[in-house]
Amino acid sequence: MILNKTLADASAPAKIILFGEHFVVYGNHAILASINKRINVNLRVNKTRIITIRSNLGITASYADSRFNLIKGGEDTKEILDPIYKCVSNVLSLRKQSFGIEINLHSQVPYGIGLGSSAACCVATVAAVDSLFHKPNRGWICANAVESERLIHKDSSGGDCYISTFGGLIYYIRNGRSKKIKSKKNLTFIIINTGVVHSTKELVSSVKRFKYNERSLFKKLSSCAEDICQNALSAISRGDDKKLGKLMNENHMLLQQLGVSNKEIDSMINICIKNGASGAKITGAGGGGSIIALVPNDYKTKIISEIKRNGYESISAKIDYDGLLVH
Repeated sequence: MILNKTLADASAPAKIILFGEHFVVYGNHAILASINKRINVNLRVNKTRIITIRSNLGITASYADSRFNLIKGGEDTKEILDPIYKCVSNVLSLRKQSFGIEINLHSQVPYGIGLGSSAACCVATVAAVDSLFHKPNRGWICANAVESERLIHKDSSGGDCYISTFGGLIYYIRNGRSKKIKSKKNLTFIIINTGVVHSTKELVSSVKRFKYNERSLFKKLSSCAEDICQNALSAISRGDDKKLGKLMNENHMLLQQLGVSNKEIDSMINICIKNGASGAKITGAGGGGSIIALVPNDYKTKIISEIKRNGYESISAKIDYDGLLVH
């Protein structure tokens, strides 16, 4: 395949899970949304056969004939960058090409806090590399990004890559069956970083053990989660923020029973609700990571101030409807 250009740039949004995390792994629906915080991938082709990856998160490494060479960063650098390298090498292999690429990643969200940064990196990287040859296809990009992202999250439902590729709000079931959701209102969220970097792999494994050891209870919780997800779909379509917030609180109680919350998370959720949030819950795997709060505009400043007073960082976010962009 002919190389059409030597420079490429693509970006993909981070995400939040509004409803159904963990249960979606076992066939339930989930509601996901892409947010207006992006991961940008800029790349340049060179005449070497070395793939160099740099990130504004303070990590850099190179790959020569698949061999990892740490340039800057800690022990987790290889784990973070290996899926990005796989994205590059897979696309080059499929296009029957072999050349060097310098990649610069710029993320607007921290790594490992449950906002799908690894999936967004994979989506944007696959798109950027493939755009060197032709106009990228979103479905193809998503499928290839999922394959690489599963280096990090082995049991990933694929939902993170899907929402990062297509954007907006989706009613999602494992392996890509989904439908877009039209929201009657513009939803505004505050995302609180607990500061605790979690391992999605370990938390998914923990829930898997819970499912095995507590079969009856898990079945009951799974049924409740599905009902909540269906009711949330209706609430979003109607623009019923109060009902949506209540359902978020109910969803969080299910996650508490799965054992993926803790006192620190629960305390921050209570602070958000007491200060005017319509609802709040874990987003993603739990055990740390991020909390999302659905916040009416009148209470946004108050809640952000209270979060800061308690020593936590937060960002305000809205739904991103663009998804993947290839520039």
